[in-house]
Amino acid sequence: MIARWPWWRTGIKRRTHAWRCWRILQELGESTECRDTVLKLVNGSETPAIQLAALNLLSRFSDEQITKRLLVQYAKMDARLRSQTRDVLLGRADSAFAFLQEIERGTYPPDEVSAGQLRQVAFHNDERLNAMVRKHWGNIRAGTPEEKLAEIRRISNDLRAGSGNVAHGKLLFEQQCATCHKLFDDGKEIGPDLTKANRQDQSYLLVSIVDPNTQIRKEYLNYVLVTVNGRVLNGLLVEESPASVTLLNAKNERTTVGREDIEELKASPVSLMPEDLLKKLTPQQVRDLFQYLQQK
Repeated sequence: MIARWPWWRTGIKRRTHAWRCWRILQELGESTECRDTVLKLVNGSETPAIQLAALNLLSRFSDEQITKRLLVQYAKMDARLRSQTRDVLLGRADSAFAFLQEIERGTYPPDEVSAGQLRQVAFHNDERLNAMVRKHWGNIRAGTPEEKLAEIRRISNDLRAGSGNVAHGKLLFEQQCATCHKLFDDGKEIGPDLTKANRQDQSYLLVSIVDPNTQIRKEYLNYVLVTVNGRVLNGLLVEESPASVTLLNAKNERTTVGREDIEELKASPVSLMPEDLLKKLTPQQVRDLFQYLQQK
């Protein structure tokens, strides 16, 4: 029972580390009691760290009440919490449908949903979800080889049209690439370390960015995991044992799932890296980014 836990009576806001919330709530198991306790933490009055930890816990549950509460709270959240809430809602087909219905009604703007989150929806293989995605975001499937070749030629022309600015390119790298890639001392090593890559070969860089699915090294394969209660996860397979597997997603978040909770685990031909990174940039921004990427 909740009353047995002194942390609840004394007020969790006094605790500065969100992992304490995670550790104690794990003891309650996936019960209604645990669900209700965690939902109380996603109310806007707790620290962002605690609310993020609570959202991570809520992703373990397949529960209509969680979906309803999160949809109500969504408009009151800051950008980071909204992004995490979308991850939770889009991780299951039913809650994804409920969220996309709110997009359909105009309750929430579609431009908040990232390309990675839309790809998460596609992993459900649900035509009703795919139809809603096509309606509001267009076709998110990989382009044809001809389309990718045309994109590479267009960007090549843009790169030849002028020079780039290294300082501006560094800022773009930090915004667009550093979540997964490291260059010199900046960024994370979810994907390959670009410092050691063949960065002076502009054609190599272009193909790697425009068509990241062309060649994926074994250690960077994107795995799709479906749990027995319908949750869909994807990421790099970073740990594996007879008891569990651990995936690392594009946000540098690790999720461990017990073998008994896994319905399906398979490697995807689609890279963890999205294909549309350069489409959001102006020609000058592309030149700036490449100037930074290709510096010695």
